[in-house]
Amino acid sequence: MKSHTTYGPHAEGDIDFVIPWVDGGDPAWRDAFAAARREAGHEDSSEIRYRDWQTLRYWFRSVERFAPWVRRIHLLTWGHLPAWLDTAHPSLHVVRHEEYIPAEYLPTFNSNVIELNIGRIEGLADRFVLFNDDTFLLRPHRPDDFFRGGLPCDMARLSVVRPSSVGHIVYNCLELINAEHRQRDVLRRHATRWFSPRYGAGALLKSLTLAPWSFFTGIFDPHMPQPYLRGSFERAWRLWGAELDATCRHPFRDLTDLSHWLIRYDVLCRGEFAPRSLRDCALRTLADGTLEEICAGIRTAGCRMLCLNDSERIADFDESARRLCAAFAALLPEPSRYERS
Repeated sequence: MKSHTTYGPHAEGDIDFVIPWVDGGDPAWRDAFAAARREAGHEDSSEIRYRDWQTLRYWFRSVERFAPWVRRIHLLTWGHLPAWLDTAHPSLHVVRHEEYIPAEYLPTFNSNVIELNIGRIEGLADRFVLFNDDTFLLRPHRPDDFFRGGLPCDMARLSVVRPSSVGHIVYNCLELINAEHRQRDVLRRHATRWFSPRYGAGALLKSLTLAPWSFFTGIFDPHMPQPYLRGSFERAWRLWGAELDATCRHPFRDLTDLSHWLIRYDVLCRGEFAPRSLRDCALRTLADGTLEEICAGIRTAGCRMLCLNDSERIADFDESARRLCAAFAALLPEPSRYERS
């Protein structure tokens, strides 16, 4: 990886948040996207992966209200920005793709490329939390909810990979992990971390069921804001530089891609994490049949962290987005300092 330069002073205990964002409705972006797709002969034109629910302002409000201790927010963007965003806010670092992703990987519309190069961001704190723009804080958080004893807080749970649109990417990551780590050795060395009572009886039972295998059949992916040490990204590029380079040369998602889950799995296998419970988190899929329940949960802050998966099961997207934003506005009615006055 490239060496890092300094973007403002930061202390050893500082924590940054990183959030990639795309405005799928931006005409300039759509033109660039279409041109790149034609050049690559890429057929996937799914609107769902890129459409904007207009919830980004509530993400900023939630961070200011529920994690005011964050040193800096790094907003990763193709180049567009919402009109309401105050880019002069001293704790906001707007990072365009060309400012941290090597030129040979650009242009990219592949979220894996955007995330795998995060360690190159100028001035990124040594400890950071990677958000997606569909992951939100709904209740107050402390720094030790994300890092304890200098280590990222996470949940290590064995699983079996389920068939899905990203299942092949998980398998690609597991292939490299199994070549680097032997499951039995990992569980023996780091038993107190992999079988922590913090995870709850159900999670422990699932791990125990799969523990006899010599290799990893899967590692549970929580799809929540993910804490990382920047050094973990640097190590991954040293270990798997050729494989990560191959992924980063795909402007769109590819069946052979790797993702940042590879780095997380490696951290878990090395025992470089502090066990935490995820029972206060919720993963919900947006659909006509679930929207009202989701909105009610947001208004009442029914969980501490929330991930919202998009789906095709929405008849009227604009009305659904309006209702979702209204729910966030009920919880977070006051504009944040990241919004223009």
